[in-house]
Amino acid sequence: MVHAALAVLPLLSLTVPVQVIQEAPRVSVFLYLADLVEIAGSEQAFVADVFVAARWNDPTLAGEYEGVRTLDLEEVWHPILVVVNERGAYRSLPEVVNVDPVGNVQYTVRLTGRFSATMDLKDFPLDRQVFDIWVVAPLLGGNRVELLPDTTASVLRNGQLSISDWTIGDPELVVKEYQATPQAGPLQGVALVVEAKRKTGYYIIQVLIPLVAIVLMAWTVFWIDPSVVATRVGVVVSTMLTLIAYRFMLGNLVPRLSYLTRLDYFMLGTTSIVVLTLFVMAAASYLRGRGQDAIVSRIDSIGRLAFPLTFGAFSLLVWLM
Repeated sequence: MVHAALAVLPLLSLTVPVQVIQEAPRVSVFLYLADLVEIAGSEQAFVADVFVAARWNDPTLAGEYEGVRTLDLEEVWHPILVVVNERGAYRSLPEVVNVDPVGNVQYTVRLTGRFSATMDLKDFPLDRQVFDIWVVAPLLGGNRVELLPDTTASVLRNGQLSISDWTIGDPELVVKEYQATPQAGPLQGVALVVEAKRKTGYYIIQVLIPLVAIVLMAWTVFWIDPSVVATRVGVVVSTMLTLIAYRFMLGNLVPRLSYLTRLDYFMLGTTSIVVLTLFVMAAASYLRGRGQDAIVSRIDSIGRLAFPLTFGAFSLLVWLM
C-alpha cells in the first residue's frame, strides 16, 4: 500500500466558484471501515483504514460528457470534506472525480492513520467503547453544504479486521452535527459509528488468575503452626513483595490513566487484604509471645474462613457491580 505524504483532506481553494450552485448542495457521504489496526486507550485514539466516498449532482456538468469521465478534482466544484477526529491520517488515492452524463459526481478518498476517540476506561478490562469517523463540510463563502448519509450500501466494514483483542460490532452511518465554537452555528456531518467490546480472555489468564494465586499465598499463613512465627510472617511479606513486583510488571499491559479502573480497584483491594493479613500475623506473634496461645488459635480459625469470604465478596463487588 502506498500512502500519500499529505495530510488527509486539506483545506484547498476551489477552482470552480461555489456560487455556480445557488442552493445548498446535497452531498451523499459513504464511509467504509476497511481495517481497524489498533485501539490505544491511554492515548484516546485508534488506527484505522477507511474509505470515504462523496456523491453529488452538479447541474452545470449535465450533458457535458458522453459516458463517465474522470476529471481532476480541482476541475469541478466539490465540497471541502474534513474529518473532525483525524489525528495524522493520510490519503492514498488520486485526487480525481468520476462524472456521468447527467452531472452526477463521485469522489473517493482512502484515509489511513490515527483518529481520536473519547473513551471511558473505568470498566477496564470489561469496557465497551464507541468509535466514529466524523466527516463535516465547512461553510464555503457563506454557503452551507448539506451532508447526508448514503444508505444504499448494506455493508459498512470489512469482515476480517486486523485487530484481535476487541470484538467489533456492525457500524452505522448516522447524521452527526458539529459545532466548532459556541458562537458558530452547527454543521451537519456524517459519522461512521462503530461499537467495540474488549475481549477479556487475555486479561483473565495473564492478569487475574496469577493475581488471585498470589493473594491466596497469604491465606496459607492461617494454616501454618503458630509456633513457626518467622515462617508465617515471611510468607506474608513475600506475598506483599510479589504483589508489588507484579503491579510494576502490569504497567505495560494496562492503560495509564488519571483515574482508577476496575482492575486498579481490584489491585488496591487485594493489596489491602494482604497488608491486613500482615498486621494480623504481627498481632498473633505478639500475643503468642505473651502466652496467649488460645487467642492465637482463635485468630487462625477465624482467618481461615474470613480471608476467602472477604476476598470472594470483594471480587464479586468489583467485577459484577
